[in-house]
Amino acid sequence: MTTITIDDNCAQAKQFIKYACTLPFAKIERRKTKPQSEWDKAIAEGAVTVDEFFDEVRHQIKDRYANAVK
Repeated sequence: MTTITIDDNCAQAKQFIKYACTLPFAKIERRKTKPQSEWDKAIAEGAVTVDEFFDEVRHQIKDRYANAVK
């Protein structure tokens, strides 16, 4: 079985769903999903987590401080 997720907010998607319903081998199920938070969307799009950000900041501070002391 293959699952396809379609955002049916556009006319082409609605036409595709209507067509797919006519196919004898296709089963269309509508699923209500909980809206994804902005945070989850950002992480999915490649944003770094807060922990990763602060780890990098600490690393850069250590490097610059070590170079300044020499």
